[in-house]
Amino acid sequence: MSLGQKIGRLRQERGLTLQEVSDGSGLTPSFLSRLERDKVNISVANLRKLAQFFSVQMTHFFEGEDSQQAGQVLTLADRVRLSLDDAPVQVYALLPPNSDLEARMIEARPGSGQQGFSGRGSQMVLVLQGQLRYTLGDEEYTLNMGDTLFYRDDMAHSWINSGETLAVVLTVSALAGREER
Repeated sequence: MSLGQKIGRLRQERGLTLQEVSDGSGLTPSFLSRLERDKVNISVANLRKLAQFFSVQMTHFFEGEDSQQAGQVLTLADRVRLSLDDAPVQVYALLPPNSDLEARMIEARPGSGQQGFSGRGSQMVLVLQGQLRYTLGDEEYTLNMGDTLFYRDDMAHSWINSGETLAVVLTVSALAGREER
């Protein structure tokens, strides 16, 4: 499979349009289209932009189908921030986007928190530092350092850093219906 075909397949697997990849990488849709059809070559700098956008190592584009490694390391430098730089809650992806799991490291300032409803599967929350007040439907839990909470992610939930220091939390989600994506 050619480099352009691999880029096109990755884009399609993620359900992205050429315009969405363009917006995220800074490369024009017409260039991306020609690249996927092997009509142009790409510079290392532009390939790096695509690798960063897709949250993969640059070597991902050069690996053969039969030479996949048994494991994949995502270094601290490769970690993708999913929040704005100045947000009171910082969220980092810890796994590649094509994983059957979703793992995130969350850093929350005192008094900050999040709410959600995703229905994507099961969720595990591990408090590595600080204290959280976690609400699942009508139930409320106080989680301290070392505490783990597990629940089905099919109900409204919210949490707040109820402590006086930075809270650091690891979340892991087993994504339901991944094969349908």
